[in-house]
Amino acid sequence: MTENNHGIYADAEAIVVASKYDLEHFIGKLTDATSDENPFLKKYVGNKVKLDFMKATHEIVKSEIKNVYAKRNEGIFMLFKNFTNYFTLNYDSFLYLLLLNFKLDKINERTIAIQPSLRFIEEDMDEAQNNIYSEIKKARDEGTLNINAGNNTESISKTLGELPKTHFIAEIKQYSKSNNKNWTDKDIKRVVNSILEEEKINNILEKVDDGSNQQRLFEGETEFIFDTKKETQNLFFLHGAFHIYRDGKEEKKITQKTDKALYDRLEEILNNEEKDVICVFQSENKIDEINKSEYLKKAYNKLSELNGSMVIIGWSLSDNDSHIFEQINKSNINTLYISTTSKSKGTMNEKVRNKFPNKKTVLFEAESITYELPDTEKKD
Repeated sequence: MTENNHGIYADAEAIVVASKYDLEHFIGKLTDATSDENPFLKKYVGNKVKLDFMKATHEIVKSEIKNVYAKRNEGIFMLFKNFTNYFTLNYDSFLYLLLLNFKLDKINERTIAIQPSLRFIEEDMDEAQNNIYSEIKKARDEGTLNINAGNNTESISKTLGELPKTHFIAEIKQYSKSNNKNWTDKDIKRVVNSILEEEKINNILEKVDDGSNQQRLFEGETEFIFDTKKETQNLFFLHGAFHIYRDGKEEKKITQKTDKALYDRLEEILNNEEKDVICVFQSENKIDEINKSEYLKKAYNKLSELNGSMVIIGWSLSDNDSHIFEQINKSNINTLYISTTSKSKGTMNEKVRNKFPNKKTVLFEAESITYELPDTEKKD
């Protein structure tokens, strides 16, 4: 924020540096400097910084998330494919936006129907080549192929969605020719590859459950409410997130797609005494904040129930997260794989031994992480 918002935060740069660029410490210093006799100003300052941080983080992530869907990065979904539970610690806007691109609808279809809303992909392809994406996608989802095995037999109907890639491309080429679409073979293959990749991603993401259930409101409106008794939940925001908020006794999820709608919703929640964003912004006594939320308590308790192996990426193992260490140590996890950097390998190794004395630990360099698939897996 100090780099991109030079208005107000440029004057606070010294405090940011003194806080070691830790948002929780920064908010703490600002609110501590505000008189306890003025609770309104104390709350206003805290909420203002929270909202600005949320906006700044959202803008940064939004500007980069399109690159995540590039074919060369498709391996990122292996993170979802190869694990059974997912935990994120620090207001992960990337993960929120990634999953927001998929709409969960259990009411209309009575089944889980995750539908991609990567509109930038669809619009780019349609604009470049005469509605090519929209029409091929519709054919894949709704089209049928009638096969006649002989003169005296009835035709067999098969949906185009069941066809293997090569056969599906052949049918689309014939459709393009018959309807004078003038789609090139190269563009047809590119669109089909994109659609099939979406299908593969859907199959992975439909296994990810954040614990919310969709409920129908008046006039066709819907909202998502977290169910702490839901046993299939496997995605947890340990310290909350921007899109999780308390509304009276219920804990809900923000699902607004446009930036303005999201920001307006956040501001409305922060300024409403009955509502609050469920996000741990304090650096000390985090467990006290966790105990105020049924969602956070469930996520916290889930850690101690884990077994097998855990991979930890991008966690500094700060002392103010001691409550997380305790839960991991209580669990039946046998091996921890923890990312570090070549420069901090020595200090991280000492931290790991102190935090997890009874666990087998393996350090690996964060620089070695790649979400690109090997060349052998990129081939058709």
